[in-house]
This record gives sequence, structure tokens and C-alpha cells, in this order.
Amino acid sequence: MNAPKMIWSSHEGWPELARQHPSVMATFFKVVLPLSLLPVAMILYAATWHRAVYAPDTTLMNWVWISLVFLVVEWGCVFAMGWLIQSVESRDHPLEYRDGFRLAAYAPIPIWLSSLSLFVPSPALNVVVALLALLASGGLIYHGLDGWFQHDESVTTVSRAYTIFSFGALIWALVVAILVVPLL
Repeated sequence: MNAPKMIWSSHEGWPELARQHPSVMATFFKVVLPLSLLPVAMILYAATWHRAVYAPDTTLMNWVWISLVFLVVEWGCVFAMGWLIQSVESRDHPLEYRDGFRLAAYAPIPIWLSSLSLFVPSPALNVVVALLALLASGGLIYHGLDGWFQHDESVTTVSRAYTIFSFGALIWALVVAILVVPLL
């Protein structure tokens, strides 16, 4: 029940997660794998039922290939973000990769869930929902850094969250480009 509050608070849900220390693979299989399949399923749904709205001249097989590439890129991005979070946070104290990876695994959850907007064949709505999800991911990054690594909402937290969010937003834009460019 604390999950939505985690976007706005460093004290709701984060302490409970901080007490857990799953391995990178456990986090991958419990969080990243199932949730990263959702956008792939929604892309294929949109390709099957709303192709005329998004890319009428693209064959279903091209959509399948695009969705598979998208999936692999998603996974690579989570691992890269885990490395970035570990690197940024290790400036003050040693941090295990698994701790950076956990935050990297939780941060894109709103983005993955935003793919549900593809049930509605409206590119404008899809873009708005995706941008709101990107902002929610930024909130998770900021409050996750603060909640897990105890910065007390300091300038350090803002600076590190900005660095991580900027890198993540750039990666997100590249992932979306991987999806959109082949459809043009």
C-alpha cells in the first residue's frame, strides 16, 4: 500500500525495502523481468489491434522484432542504471552493486505501467501518460536515494538524483527512439 507514497516520500515504504538485501538476480527475476514484459505485451497488443493508429504500414513481424529489441534494451538499461547509481552513491561510502541495482529496478516501474495506456489508441494520451510516468520515476529516484542512503533531503540528494534522472531520461529517450524510428 506504500508504493504510490514512495514517489512523494522518503519515509513511506523505503525503510521496509532497505531491510531486505536480495541478490541482483533475485531482484531481476522478481521485479524487472515480469514488469519489463508488460510494455512488450502492450506493444504487441497495439500492433495487433491498433496498428492503423500507430504505424499502418509496418508488418506484425516487424513489431515483434521491435518489441524483442525493446525488451533486451530495457534489461540493459536497468543494469546500466544500477551501475550509475552505485557509482554516484559510492562517492561517500562503499555501496554494493545490488543496492544500486535495486533502486534501478524500482525506478522504471511507473514507466513500465504507463504502457497500459496503449489500450487506448491515442498517441497524445500515450505521450502524456508516459511523461507523467517519467516524472514519477524521478520521484522514486529522489526519494529512493534519500530513503535508502540517508541524505536527509539535502542538496547532495538533489544533485545525485538530478544526475541519475538525467542519465535515465536520456536512456529512456533512446529506448523510445528504438521503438519509434523503425516504425517510420
